[in-house]
Amino acid sequence: MRSRLLLRSTIAIAFVTLALRAQSGIDFTPTIGERTLEGIKFTELYFHENGRKMISYDHPRGWTYAADAGRIKFMPPNVRRAVGEFTQIPPPKPQNFEEATIKSLQNAMLTSLPSDSYDAVIVSSAKNPLTINQHETYEVTVAYQLYGERYQQSILFMNLPDTQLMFRFLSRQVDFRKIAPGVSGKPLLAAMVMRRNR
Repeated sequence: MRSRLLLRSTIAIAFVTLALRAQSGIDFTPTIGERTLEGIKFTELYFHENGRKMISYDHPRGWTYAADAGRIKFMPPNVRRAVGEFTQIPPPKPQNFEEATIKSLQNAMLTSLPSDSYDAVIVSSAKNPLTINQHETYEVTVAYQLYGERYQQSILFMNLPDTQLMFRFLSRQVDFRKIAPGVSGKPLLAAMVMRRNR
């Protein structure tokens, strides 16, 4: 029950924290630390903003990661071909998630699929599945076939004044619902809790 509550609060906490960072990008190159909560030790990763402010992240137990300044990827244990990822890019221009923008994001997602993939379909599309600190979000999920297996990928976009944040989860379709936790299947990583150090 406790872990389920944590998963349900994960999305809102991550977005609240990231919304507070509206004025600059995050350096996802982590340093490692540890914290204790109710006698349980958790590995934390620390990210930096402007080289000084820190954001702490409770690293999911058993997940491995790879990172550079612009992105961090997480891989769950004992699951083949699955990855969760935070990325950020400067938006080409200030934008709302209006019909034309949504169509453009859907087309970009479909064209970014592996070149050998086929039978791609949009499984779901939702404007503002979360609205945090008045920042809009948009989520799109696609399914496709690749080398005899069915895959599913979901991306949740959030626009800040100078950054577009993307939360992506990709796995085989049979694993997708088990690994992509959160309310209504939103694609954030298990136990993702990012927050500002005060």
